[in-house]
Amino acid sequence: MTPLRLGLDLGGSRSKWHLLRGETTLAHGFAPPLTAALLGTPGGQASLAALTGALPARPDWVHAGLPGFGPGRPDAADLHARLAAALGLHPERVRLESDLVLAYRAHFRPGEGVLVYAGTGSLACHLAADGTLLRAGGHGYHIDDDGAGYALGRAALRWVTGQLDQGRDPQGPLAEEVRGVAGGLDWDTLRHLAYHAPGAAAVATLAPAVGRAADRGDAAAQAMLRDAAHALAALARTVQARLPAPRPTVVSGGALRVSARFESALALALPGMSVAFRDHAVAAARLAGPSVVFPTAGQPDLDHDEQ
Repeated sequence: MTPLRLGLDLGGSRSKWHLLRGETTLAHGFAPPLTAALLGTPGGQASLAALTGALPARPDWVHAGLPGFGPGRPDAADLHARLAAALGLHPERVRLESDLVLAYRAHFRPGEGVLVYAGTGSLACHLAADGTLLRAGGHGYHIDDDGAGYALGRAALRWVTGQLDQGRDPQGPLAEEVRGVAGGLDWDTLRHLAYHAPGAAAVATLAPAVGRAADRGDAAAQAMLRDAAHALAALARTVQARLPAPRPTVVSGGALRVSARFESALALALPGMSVAFRDHAVAAARLAGPSVVFPTAGQPDLDHDEQ
């Protein structure tokens, strides 16, 4: 019988899985968050149990993208073994790599192009034919992640708190959209949103508010989208400058969905780029199996949402 191939696009907000037999989808769904940092914790084990419990059958082969993972991690072998054991498979049947290397493979073959990814965080990368990885950005929200969901949410918070600092009552579409997400515009409410939960995800929930406000004609929100587009364009140019010849650039990631104006701003900031959305779990499922051979050069930890 044709083997079952499972693709896993694991993530810090949620995880996604896709099960194929041949090219036929048998099932797909979502699971709780799972990252390299979580995998060895009780919470990570609970996420693994939820994932395996959702699968209708045990796969024969697995390909997974895991945030925070890289072959250079001291615990890389342990993380690989933990995932394989949870799935009831020998580690040789489970291929594990960074979620962002998986994202690259979903859009390009190695050596083909430059991927700019804007989700909660941002990064540009090129995976060469020999497995060498060039990157720009992706160092986490404490250092960069400009142009993506966290940065848009932070810009909205800065605008609102700037109005408050000047003794003004924030008004207009951006204020209304932020209020709708945060539940209020007073400092205590905004502080709770920004600092109650660890990491960048809570602030990034304001990114769609920026997009909606921009669509409603808010000048400040529109400027935030333009600034974000220029930040992503700068990442792409940084990677392109290290290549011997220009490569096609694809921009992807959930942050781009906040407004069609974001894509328009990108087209101006980065002429010639294209925007594409691919299902990384489907791509992972298609990569699962013994016949896919990957380069073995170093692939460092590329995670851009969790450091």
